[in-house]
Amino acid sequence: MDYYISPHLYLTPLNIEQANVLLEAVDMSRESLEICLPWAQAVTDLNSAKKYITERQDMPGSRYFSIMYHKQFMGVFAVKSVEAPNTCEIGYWLCEQARGNAIIDQILSVMLPSLKEEQEIRHIEFHCLDFNIPSIKIAQRAGAKLLRCYSVTMQDKLPKTMCIYAADLS
Repeated sequence: MDYYISPHLYLTPLNIEQANVLLEAVDMSRESLEICLPWAQAVTDLNSAKKYITERQDMPGSRYFSIMYHKQFMGVFAVKSVEAPNTCEIGYWLCEQARGNAIIDQILSVMLPSLKEEQEIRHIEFHCLDFNIPSIKIAQRAGAKLLRCYSVTMQDKLPKTMCIYAADLS
């Protein structure tokens, strides 16, 4: 199912046919994506882009969408299953050329009410590295507050602090 956010912005289910444009988007923004998203280092050719898509399609209870802006692939928006009832994690990434256009804020303004209505989601979470200020600000604009932080080890083998921001959909 597609979600139309605005005249130039919509979400469509992520599918294997988009592997080439996904790879191009990752390549264009590789340096910035790899700082926060460990999977970006592994997406280096068409086969690894297909693997990225297939792995996400196979995640139980999760839905991944291509972000289409002015008819171009610009990133991925995800509604991920978590263990808590009536709760989901919101995840996303954008290529550099799409940043600064309030794309995620626009998507959330449509998707959060939809999740509440269609799936009876009552709580959302955003998992952000503590230095990813743009993502933290998006979570805060969606009404999320810092719930807790924990240490994670990323590709560079150095510990990082992951913060979980949570909001109630009321």
